[in-house]
Amino acid sequence: MKKALVLSFLVCFLGVCYVNRYNIADWFLKNYFDNKTATLDEPNEYYKDYDYNFVQNTENLYPYNRQDILNIIYTSLNRGLNDVTFYCGDGYDNCIDDVNDIAENNTYLSTINNLVHPFNSYSKIHFTITTYGKVTISITRNYDDDEIALVNKRIDDIVSSIITDDMSLYNRILTFHDYIINNTEYDSSVSIDNQLESGTKSNNAFGLLFNNKAICSGYSDVMAIFLNKYGLNNYKISSDEHIWNLVNIDGKWLHIDATWDDPVTANGNNVLLHDFFLIDTSTLFDKENVYEKNSHSFDRSLYSECN
Repeated sequence: MKKALVLSFLVCFLGVCYVNRYNIADWFLKNYFDNKTATLDEPNEYYKDYDYNFVQNTENLYPYNRQDILNIIYTSLNRGLNDVTFYCGDGYDNCIDDVNDIAENNTYLSTINNLVHPFNSYSKIHFTITTYGKVTISITRNYDDDEIALVNKRIDDIVSSIITDDMSLYNRILTFHDYIINNTEYDSSVSIDNQLESGTKSNNAFGLLFNNKAICSGYSDVMAIFLNKYGLNNYKISSDEHIWNLVNIDGKWLHIDATWDDPVTANGNNVLLHDFFLIDTSTLFDKENVYEKNSHSFDRSLYSECN
């Protein structure tokens, strides 16, 4: 009888242990193996030393609120890191819930992605979360090293061939803007939904520069890379169906939309416009009303610099 009770107890105990095996493993890791040490690797050459209203660079890998988590994600991407581990701060009871919520919020993640250099932006981002508050961010980037080298060289070659030392900053940006449009065809075969599966690379700088075809993300990436070469504070803005550039010049935030300045025409003729070149936000919305479209309806609380 006693042996049967002991056996029953062991079976129940092992069953409970199996059901809660992940929590038990996390408990042992937390208390006996994980020293909860978190550090940031040095940033790469495409790091942007800019803070924005939505997110800021940080050295803190022990968040105590939701904003701290957003800042860690921005810093991880902005530094060009492949993976970063951080730990929920003591007393931050909602930390895991907040991490899960942010990890599933594509609007927040894509906004942060727009704020970093295109070469540091992600194609995939994954969060591994333990029950005791250890979080690892794993990042797959939009561009590999070979693509970065080719894109950089191509843009440098274009700049050296069309831009002269006596040009003003305005004329340099205008000349590059016009070159992109005159040498690019909007790729109508690619949509936002199938851009990753299309295989054309029209969704990034490589497709525009080497295949002479692009969608809005390709136009905006090339423009952002160019603006970064001149040390200009800039980022991309996205709505539900479109993406374009915002740049700070002499303290003013101005929009550039090379895609809409390169319209698709019914007869296939090439057209170069300057309707969306270095305009302020109120002018952008005025033009939006003229065109009677809704492509530039973005969340101004996330990109509040342009307000």
